[in-house]
Amino acid sequence: MKRISTVVLLMVFVLCCYKAGAQEIPKRPASSGSVGMESLESLSLEDLLSIEIVSASKIAQRPIEAPSIVSLITQQQIRDYGWISLNDVLYAQPGFSPSQDFDRRTVSARGMFEGWNNNHLLMLIDGIPYNDNLYGTAFTSEITPLFLAKSLEIIRGPGSALYGSNATNGVIAINTISASDSAAFTGEAQTRLGNYGTQIYDVVVGASQDLFSTVVGYNAYTTSGFEYMSYDGSLRRDRQGNLRQFMTNDARSSSYLFAKIEGKKSLEGLSLQFHDQRWQYETGHGWLWNIPDVGESMQEGRRMVALSYKPKTANSDLSIESAVRYQHRTIDWNTRFFPDSTSYGTTLYPNGVSETINTTADDIFARFQLTYKLPEQANIIAAAEGTVFWYNGDKNHTSNINLASDFLPFANNAVRTMPSFLQWIEGNPLLNLGVFAQFASGKLFGDKLSATLGVRFDNQSFQFNAIDKPGVPKENMSFSALSPRLGVVYLADKDFSVKFLAGRAFRAPAPTELFGANTFALASNIRNLKPEFITTVELGTDWIINKTVNWRLNGFYTNFENQIAYSVANANLSTNVYTLVTAGIETEVNFSFDRLSGFVNYSFAARLGETILDNTIRASNNQVTWTPAHLINLGLNYRVERFTAALTAHFQGEVQRRQSDLLTAEFTRLRPNTLPAWLTADLRLAYQLTDVVELAVLGNNLLDTKGMLMKNFDYPFDYQIPGRRLLACLRLALR
Repeated sequence: MKRISTVVLLMVFVLCCYKAGAQEIPKRPASSGSVGMESLESLSLEDLLSIEIVSASKIAQRPIEAPSIVSLITQQQIRDYGWISLNDVLYAQPGFSPSQDFDRRTVSARGMFEGWNNNHLLMLIDGIPYNDNLYGTAFTSEITPLFLAKSLEIIRGPGSALYGSNATNGVIAINTISASDSAAFTGEAQTRLGNYGTQIYDVVVGASQDLFSTVVGYNAYTTSGFEYMSYDGSLRRDRQGNLRQFMTNDARSSSYLFAKIEGKKSLEGLSLQFHDQRWQYETGHGWLWNIPDVGESMQEGRRMVALSYKPKTANSDLSIESAVRYQHRTIDWNTRFFPDSTSYGTTLYPNGVSETINTTADDIFARFQLTYKLPEQANIIAAAEGTVFWYNGDKNHTSNINLASDFLPFANNAVRTMPSFLQWIEGNPLLNLGVFAQFASGKLFGDKLSATLGVRFDNQSFQFNAIDKPGVPKENMSFSALSPRLGVVYLADKDFSVKFLAGRAFRAPAPTELFGANTFALASNIRNLKPEFITTVELGTDWIINKTVNWRLNGFYTNFENQIAYSVANANLSTNVYTLVTAGIETEVNFSFDRLSGFVNYSFAARLGETILDNTIRASNNQVTWTPAHLINLGLNYRVERFTAALTAHFQGEVQRRQSDLLTAEFTRLRPNTLPAWLTADLRLAYQLTDVVELAVLGNNLLDTKGMLMKNFDYPFDYQIPGRRLLACLRLALR
């Protein structure tokens, strides 16, 4: 009811602004790189391909000229196809595929399986990193709504030479909406209701004055989730001795409040943002693959404030940019790891295992950047960045077993206070420092050839509590690396380019990967954990065949070293599991005719070699495992007068297991050695009833495909993809 009340109040505000605010917004001419929402909605494919993006090099460029494999997604495309989350967008792009681990829908990339802890993607919001400060992950599920996005820039492949840690598999740059994007933008409100108890509410309003423009938006999402009968890893049996099935737990909800104030005239370039993100969820098959026998309460949140300033310097060759962002992260978990009468190893837990954690963590990010223009459109960028992370213990941490030493149950099922779950780092700051420089040649080598050369140095250092030694002495540790990058673009003519890209990316272990202790939620390997490195070489072409068709083709080679993931070697141990060498191709066609537009893309990945670092995993040197080797996506959007129909289809090829997934004969009888291929289709039909009101219906997985996502390791279950979902949509667009 609190969420619904908030939505109603904001909708009232929308209607008030509709009467009073529209005439106050001055008309702003559209320009490349800063196109307003009205312009984005009406642009042809030719115009869209001319919009300049900045995430690839921090310099405005057309995608065809950018030294990266990058795609631009507009708000209109998001709306037409009915995409609700960043996951929906990514799953439709080349190279990315749906995966799942525990309760979380994850994004695998280029033949590499992604687990719960980190998706190796960097999320930028208006150029500032917004990844989680505990796990380092980019939140790409529905908990990050798309109402705040004017456009998305998606880079495939590493971006660490510019952005540092986490930007190993790709970068998602969200360019947020502004009140100044439209000559008459006042606000929007949208309601989507459907089966599985799905309710989605969006409201966004904007106003503009002489010196400031303001946008405020709110999203509320709730669903009972896709729940089904499934085996788990508990080995609970019926009276006949057969493994039992239980109902999975998938109910979840979230809310997101977004506010932005931007300066105008003498204050142009100044921006202040506030983000309040909260979510609740259930643990699916359980966090130790035991479907809970009692209810859980898993609540998380974060509040972020960002201030940036980039003054206009039209008459100067030197420009300055500065930014600072604060993040306050909260966790409030009441987790049921094992049901009653569970044996784990040699220990019997007659009353199961429960644990509660209520804790917070904070970090501050700051950047100072200089850009100097050289002759012939060349430029040099130099910047320094720093992040300070701190954690001062838990507000509450209890369990009915001794998580601090022998993991034995307490007598009489007593619940006692546990030491902090990041005890290794408690009271000690963790510092990340990065400096980078980039040279872009512009037209120094002529109109056809350009080169971008960059290098970044990152250092993560901290003092930690050696809780494994008598007296808990202080010790020091650090990780550091260089991330070089080279991008060469040959522009044969304005509509055809050839790109050669090479780089090395770096990701330092996240706090939860390094410092977990006294908990079943995670375990750390602090003295042996190594940072991750990924070396990538790509060759690609980008061809605007004519005003209606764009074709891109690229091949890649990646060597991903020391991937950090959860291991079955110990309960939720974060450790280096393997090094993977992969090659592949990605191709996509984007088209736009009179009334029909869309895309089709295909991705293929091949494993060239592996080095296994975790002895619970067996090598599969010449076969992609846990993710599909083949992916196909199709999107068709037909528009006639007030009617729009948009169809998307996703084909996922077979998925292979490893031999270490097939150790228990009883489990192999319950799931196939190879997950079969599957196809899903989504359809959105919309009718613009008036200039203000749009009615739509959205169907996800219309074929009700019973597709499966891989559960890695030796367990008797895989994850089912959600069944058919139907949503009725009402959107009010007040201009």
